[in-house]
Amino acid sequence: MAIINNAKREINAKIVYYGHEGAGKGTSLRYLYERIKPSLRGELKTLPASGGSLLFFDFCPFEQPVFGGYRIRFHIYTLPGRVANPAAWKMTLKGADGVVLVVDAADATAAGKQSIERLRDYLASYGMSLNDMPAVLQVNKADRSGATNATTTAAQLEVEHLTACLSTALNGEGVLETFSVLSRQIMERVGAEHTLQAEPAPLPPSSVAAPQVAAPPAQPDSLLGDVPVPSQPPPTDGEEAADAPLPSETESLGDLRVTLAAEAVPQADGSVRIPLAISLHGQTRRLVLTVAVGPDTDTP
Repeated sequence: MAIINNAKREINAKIVYYGHEGAGKGTSLRYLYERIKPSLRGELKTLPASGGSLLFFDFCPFEQPVFGGYRIRFHIYTLPGRVANPAAWKMTLKGADGVVLVVDAADATAAGKQSIERLRDYLASYGMSLNDMPAVLQVNKADRSGATNATTTAAQLEVEHLTACLSTALNGEGVLETFSVLSRQIMERVGAEHTLQAEPAPLPPSSVAAPQVAAPPAQPDSLLGDVPVPSQPPPTDGEEAADAPLPSETESLGDLRVTLAAEAVPQADGSVRIPLAISLHGQTRRLVLTVAVGPDTDTP
């Protein structure tokens, strides 16, 4: 069964190239590997397996997620050549999501039938059946045998329910087509058996906190511009640094200087606290001006 990784939004499916000795399963896998872009495939690896060798690699057929927002990754396995220990095939087929059944077109009715009977036994040990899983019959070496109809071979092997394709693995003819048929079957099965999680919707703009921007350096001579200074001091939150009185209306304001004592600090309630320093006639007072920021009610 395919493994769904919702965190990575990736579907992992296992495909096994199965067949009798000399059928061309290893040649088919190597040709498939060579035809895939290096940026999409992993390393082709070989491991010992019960007296034989396990050949495998993985790849993503698409550069971008195309399957419901998920990227699909295929893991391809085979046991090339002669497999002396049946346990090697049994272990390789464990968890398979699809099988490419490779047979030699010239020896389909003999070695092919025996190979299929064993395959059915291996699958049955896992509660699986060739009749209800994605599988394709690849009739290989068609150029040597003169085979022209893969469907006829499928009927002779009593697997007429499988899609059958002719191939010549040595030059790659029919190999990609066979894999394409099987991969489509697997993706259809995944879509029918699994509920894929929808991609999370982006947060609305109103729910994204605006970044705090540091206030620009104050310009003492131009901070207030032509705005008249009120006769009474603005309301503050009581954080005054001295008790010296503010200048009266009769005092000259020619030497008045108002500077930004520190950066403005946004508050959780939406207001902004602005530390100010007011200098007049050699005296300086510090206060914090709290400004409530709200919608412009004067706008028609």
